[in-house]
Amino acid sequence: MKCSVVVSFSLEGFHCWPEAKEVFPEVGFLSDRHRHMFGFRCYAKVSHTDRDEEFILMQRKLKKQLRVTFGGSILEFGRMSCEDIAEWILTHSDNENLYKVEVWEDWENGAIIER
Repeated sequence: MKCSVVVSFSLEGFHCWPEAKEVFPEVGFLSDRHRHMFGFRCYAKVSHTDRDEEFILMQRKLKKQLRVTFGGSILEFGRMSCEDIAEWILTHSDNENLYKVEVWEDWENGAIIER
């Protein structure tokens, strides 16, 4: 049997896609800096059903890492896409059990990156 834990949380932030005007003119407004409530789902492998990863602690650590790196209470992701942000979390987390990260824009559209 395979076991995983998952944490979900939302953080306010801004980003942009400067090339949007050229690539997809119909959504050219994405070239400008715009706000989202970014939703995060982070999955970690566990070896048993007695919680070798504590949900609350895992969530706190991920939130802190994002806030410290991307600017405090309101995150500034610059030109990073949801895919970039998810990849950043997987690459920079010290949680070796983390294997999958979802990043959502307003819990409507998002990306999933897995190791």
